[in-house]
Amino acid sequence: MRNKSLLIGTLVLGLGALALLNLKPQDTADSGPKSPLVATEILAQPKSLTLKANGKSTTVEKAADGTWVVKEKFNLPVDVENRLRPLVIALQKAENLGVLTSNPKRLEKLGLTDSSLSMTGENGKVFAAEIGKPTDDGAGLSMRLQGETSAIRTSFNGYLEADPTNWMDSVLFNGKPEDIKAISFTWADGQQSFARPEKGKPFGGKEGPTVEDIVNALAIMRASDAAAKGDKEAAAAFAKFWTVKLELFDGATVTAVFAKGPASAPNEQPKLFTRVSHSDPKHVSNVMGAKAEFLSQPWLSEQLPASLAEFKRRVSPPAENPGQPGAPQLGNFQGLSLPGGNAPVLTPPPAK
Repeated sequence: MRNKSLLIGTLVLGLGALALLNLKPQDTADSGPKSPLVATEILAQPKSLTLKANGKSTTVEKAADGTWVVKEKFNLPVDVENRLRPLVIALQKAENLGVLTSNPKRLEKLGLTDSSLSMTGENGKVFAAEIGKPTDDGAGLSMRLQGETSAIRTSFNGYLEADPTNWMDSVLFNGKPEDIKAISFTWADGQQSFARPEKGKPFGGKEGPTVEDIVNALAIMRASDAAAKGDKEAAAAFAKFWTVKLELFDGATVTAVFAKGPASAPNEQPKLFTRVSHSDPKHVSNVMGAKAEFLSQPWLSEQLPASLAEFKRRVSPPAENPGQPGAPQLGNFQGLSLPGGNAPVLTPPPAK
């Protein structure tokens, strides 16, 4: 009897497992053995990469000198550390987990036409895929390889950034405030120069705190965007400009030329165009400056005085006007009428 019960239990479990298999969607067949998503030979020696997402497209290429450049941004240097390297590492770790679906209705729901990635290796071989939504099991993003009709499951979870501006290396100058020995301003209405008494010491005088703030703002100069050389808006802005020159303790000099252009929207800061040059001809700022005009980050416009008069106002702000509404009036009580009649006049006793 006991053996008979065990046999019946085994049959029930087997029928249950068979029912589960029959309920499994036919378009999510077993993936089989895992394999690298992108061939190692392509990832080991990539030559170019194209990303499309959110209606934008970016192509980064390896130049003849081995540097990576953004094609849509005048071949400016790529931000390797924050953009290219993380993406390549994510692709190196990603696996092809097998077929996800070949059902046309399910393929449509995956949004595979919204984003794509293409990488070409030095050997000429290409990996190309349309990229869709995450799979239901949370393993990674769904993809459809070039030339295939079915979608695959992957373990790829890299971030797809397709805005060319976000791919360019935006650093025009990278220093430390304490390494700046002296700073000189040249405005249309005058000039000013300041120097530290020695390294590690602050700028002196009543202008010291204001100068320190400006030096801190200029120690690292980044571009928020780039425009073509000869851009009409940039050319019009540089008709009126001012210059800030930084002298470093190592003997190098950095010259930044600023000019304000019209704001993009009524409630925004005016555009701040920037040209940065370095005393070292091979410095990256000189290389970048030969390729494009640059816009600085909007907050910098508030940090930099655009004239000598503005600089002086920052150093010595005007005192509050005592005649403003609500300010107490002191020193003149003649004709003052108090409640209950005129108060008696108190005469001080004669001095002894």
